[in-house]
Amino acid sequence: MPGPGQIRGIVLAILIIILGVVVFFAVFGDPTDPANANFDTTGPRIVGLSAIAAVLLASFIFGQPRFREVLQGIFFWGGLCALLVVGYTYRTDLVQVGYRVLGALAPGMAVTQPDGSILIVRDASGHFVVDGRVNGERTHFLLDTGASAVVLTYDDSRRAGFHPEDLMFTVPVSTANGRTMVAPIRIDTITVGDHTLRNIRAFVAREGSLEGSLLGLTALDRLRSWRIEGDQLIMTP
Repeated sequence: MPGPGQIRGIVLAILIIILGVVVFFAVFGDPTDPANANFDTTGPRIVGLSAIAAVLLASFIFGQPRFREVLQGIFFWGGLCALLVVGYTYRTDLVQVGYRVLGALAPGMAVTQPDGSILIVRDASGHFVVDGRVNGERTHFLLDTGASAVVLTYDDSRRAGFHPEDLMFTVPVSTANGRTMVAPIRIDTITVGDHTLRNIRAFVAREGSLEGSLLGLTALDRLRSWRIEGDQLIMTP
């Protein structure tokens, strides 16, 4: 003959299961409906739910739980389920937040995707900074779709192996600060992520006239495609 503690546990278990079923139907619909049933490799959802309900019921019958323990369990598992539902509902927004955090913590980092494309996240200032290498030397580029060519700063060009005495500043260009002269060069390699571009036409800016090197169209046009989606720059080699 079950004691008062067991009877109370059974009643609480039944109430919890009923509450869980109501919540499930409200969120996911009827699991017996073929439109909602998920017959994947793990079987229908109703089977998993039945197993969980059986385990909970058995634990209440044989465990003689206290009311406080039951209440704690309800809050814990209910809170966990609510967190999972909210996370699934707002998964797109959470992914975007993750990209913003990545852009803030590692601006310019090129991440190679499974399909071979290269992903770069916009930094906190709203720009796309591209961490690459010029002739093997690390160089930070600023994406500039309005620049017809790659432009290196004077210091970056020296690190990449271009000697000042070989630079001829003979090409006039227009910039935000007015007209200036740049030196034409050919870059052997520009590497971004796992992809390397070769024999790129570029220019070198005069010393002190450019704050950062620019990744312009002479490099972008060598890619199969590139596009900007929100906070992401996606380059396909």
